[in-house]
Amino acid sequence: MAKLDFWLRNPDYLANELLNDVDAGSADPEVHLKHVERMLAGDAPILHLYPMQRYMYGAWELPDNAMALLKSHGLVNQRRASEPHADNSGRARRDYFLLTAGARVLANMRAEVEQLGWYDLQADAIAVLKVGPTGAAARARQYEQPEYAATPIGQIIQPILERTRQRFAEVAETHGYQIDDSSSARPSEIGVQQ
Repeated sequence: MAKLDFWLRNPDYLANELLNDVDAGSADPEVHLKHVERMLAGDAPILHLYPMQRYMYGAWELPDNAMALLKSHGLVNQRRASEPHADNSGRARRDYFLLTAGARVLANMRAEVEQLGWYDLQADAIAVLKVGPTGAAARARQYEQPEYAATPIGQIIQPILERTRQRFAEVAETHGYQIDDSSSARPSEIGVQQ
């Protein structure tokens, strides 16, 4: 969950992974490049950036606080799944379930807060990404990014926005993809504050 959450919250890294799939020839350039263009347009990457720290096995954040809030309102439930031949210690898998009340709240929020649609589109982009079914597969791809791999444990993983924007322009040109100039305009002074 943390690995997919990292891509959801860091559009520059997700866009770069989609570009990797296009370069590898394992993706539909039109679909992937539309997602990349949307993610990199204007100041969206900065507005939607929610940094994560690097821990022992990559991007990580304790989900307990957010889940506790949702659970206390009866919106979600969590179950620990026992696995055959496991010692059922604290390492048992956790399954999360959106309850009916949670689905209702989510539908109301989507109707009232237009900006939430951006996260639906992020989830769609993650779904087209060519990554295996496990967190380990996602982690392996994330560690291929030098900035990600070089982040010391406990530190915030730094953005790769400018590198990804430059790469997008090159990949788009290679594949004959027309970039919408009005969507790519952005203030040059936008940056991430530490």
